[in-house]
Amino acid sequence: MNDQRGFTLIELLVSLAILTIALAVLFSTISTSLDRTRKNRNEAVAASLVQSLMARASVTPPAPGQTQGTYSNGFRWLLDVRPYGSAADAKATHMSAYQVRATVAWPEGARSLSALRLVPAPPKAQP
Repeated sequence: MNDQRGFTLIELLVSLAILTIALAVLFSTISTSLDRTRKNRNEAVAASLVQSLMARASVTPPAPGQTQGTYSNGFRWLLDVRPYGSAADAKATHMSAYQVRATVAWPEGARSLSALRLVPAPPKAQP
């Protein structure tokens, strides 16, 4: 009667192969989850920053043109203000319209908001 105990080399190799496959699947799942979390965080930060940029643009009268910069966290911002409509429209309504577009970008994407802003036309100089 042969009473040897232990595992054969083939059993040991098979168990190591199964363990390797299981760990590869586990690490892949964790990596995907961390990447998705990072992307969602960047989206949330960008959404907050673009809303803040748009709110700041509505406090001051818009000046046509583009302004840009970089936030301390590396996100880049761009504010584009363009006149909207014609001079005849502004004269008829006594309002000037501007299209305001705020964009916040980061290496993996960008988030934008746009709105029309009405500003009272400057009073005419009286002689």
